[in-house]
Amino acid sequence: MFFSFKTNPMEQLPILSMIKREMARKRINASDLSRGLKMNHSSVAGMLKRPTLQVQRLAELSEFLNYNFFREIASKLPYSEPDVVDTTEATTLQNRVKELEMEVSILRQTLKDLVSR
Repeated sequence: MFFSFKTNPMEQLPILSMIKREMARKRINASDLSRGLKMNHSSVAGMLKRPTLQVQRLAELSEFLNYNFFREIASKLPYSEPDVVDTTEATTLQNRVKELEMEVSILRQTLKDLVSR
């Protein structure tokens, strides 16, 4: 099944303006940012001109600027929240695995006892 969008929502995200807004709010310039991210100043200047960023770099910016850009981006997306995963089945299976491991341990000990007689 194919989905099409009239416009790509990711193209409309003003990632650079969000970063620059937070830099201005915290009074951080490109030099401060380059020192904080341990990057060359020219690399930071280039990054602040490109329309896209790698996720890891955005995570580093989030940490340095102490701002969750991912939450802001998520709030702008037109998609619903992910379904909450029901952990009941996983918990039941984990408990069953523990029970079976205990049973195997008991059976091994019983087998050792029988062989040593």
